[in-house]
Amino acid sequence: MKSIERMQRVLKRQWADRRPFVPSIYEHGAAVIGETPGQTSRSADLMAAAAIESRRLYEHDIVSVGVDIYNIEAEAFGCEVSGGADGSIPGITSHPLAGPDAPDPADLPIPRPDGPNRLGLIAEASRRVVDQIGSDVWVYACMGGPFSQAVELRGFEDFIADICLAPERAHALLERTAELSLAHARRLCAQGCGVYLFESWATIPLIDPRIFGAFVVPYNKRVIDAVRAEFDVPPPAVVMGGDTAVLMDFFIEVGTSLVVADFNTDFEFMRDKIADRDMIIRGCADPKVIERGDWEALTGSVAALARKSAGIANFVWGCGCVPLDTPAENLLRFKDMCLAAGG
Repeated sequence: MKSIERMQRVLKRQWADRRPFVPSIYEHGAAVIGETPGQTSRSADLMAAAAIESRRLYEHDIVSVGVDIYNIEAEAFGCEVSGGADGSIPGITSHPLAGPDAPDPADLPIPRPDGPNRLGLIAEASRRVVDQIGSDVWVYACMGGPFSQAVELRGFEDFIADICLAPERAHALLERTAELSLAHARRLCAQGCGVYLFESWATIPLIDPRIFGAFVVPYNKRVIDAVRAEFDVPPPAVVMGGDTAVLMDFFIEVGTSLVVADFNTDFEFMRDKIADRDMIIRGCADPKVIERGDWEALTGSVAALARKSAGIANFVWGCGCVPLDTPAENLLRFKDMCLAAGG
């Protein structure tokens, strides 16, 4: 069975030939092709090669395109990003809307997806990956979500202060980031790939469910509704860690196709919430444990996930962001452990 067929069945809560294996491979893909994250993140050739070669090596069931997945949209808006020349992962180094004297976010120019930025680069890389392997496996392009873009522009403390003291200012900024997100998502989906909206700045307990419902849901839903209505591509998803079980009603409202859950999550609660919905639960082990090869700890995590996911047809195996220097044999051993435990 092809990976694409496997995922289609699981999404519909049907059993496949085995449970899918869906690790999160971003900067690790650079290591797979012998490049640095900085170099890979700035080349459509390398970014596509990283995704394709990682798929060849690990044969995972969803391929994601991207390296520094939270930076691209924020950089287009004006955030500075480190180069990663020393082999480090590029990161945001400035918040252009920080401080009390920042300009009105309603006046923030919306970057052009075809402008002098990396928005077009990831679109081109995604197209190449879809062209080469999209008939066999779901391909997703990675985006920073509207809330996380706003945090990078304003800075976390200032943005939370706006939410509490000047909510109209926070919403004005989110309108701008959502506008770019929608335009960028449309361009990415036109390449034939799905989109992952990453919202780790919205993780519980960084914010509380009340804030999530008012300042995350409406803007992610706008993007996901448009993608679902306009494109026949792998179903869009909002991706984040933390205590996702407490946000299940919000994830249903947003329309995400996938929810991340670690081995401590209340799977029974999640299963009951989505019993009649096309939504995937991705059980996640700690990628740092995989990197260092702590097999005793990993055996316990895999056993817990297998026990909690028993009888859940729409469960897939996974892990958080695979660290750059994770030995390939470690990730392959983790895959074998997952499939042996309930594959």
